[in-house]
Amino acid sequence: MNRLLIAALPLLIATPAFAQAPQGGMPASQTKEEAEQRAQMVFDQLDANHDGAITQDEIAAFTKMMGDNPRIVGRVTSMFTEADANHDGKLTAAEAKARADAAFDAADTNHDGVLSPEERLAAKTRSAAQNPQ
Repeated sequence: MNRLLIAALPLLIATPAFAQAPQGGMPASQTKEEAEQRAQMVFDQLDANHDGAITQDEIAAFTKMMGDNPRIVGRVTSMFTEADANHDGKLTAAEAKARADAAFDAADTNHDGVLSPEERLAAKTRSAAQNPQ
């Protein structure tokens, strides 16, 4: 299994703006540009045929590779549906970036363009509450 893809799973599920904390503590600060770069990395990994769009088949292959865990399938499917702005069954890089930007902006409560460790932790907590395991 591709280790980068497995490492990207938390980014996909919780959105790039809420990436996991470094070992032993609170997440580091993150700029919008860094969040966008993480979103692009995840997008590139999920776009298995590198055609510039993630399809439902690629999402299904990913969730199957992850063991068809119902929680993961539900979150990934929901995220795909929400991010597919034109509802064409494909997720483009622009749609993925727009979703990452929206998540970042919602988490950036003081609107300074940087997610502080506290903002990231608060966003992760809100996301966990909205998506119980």
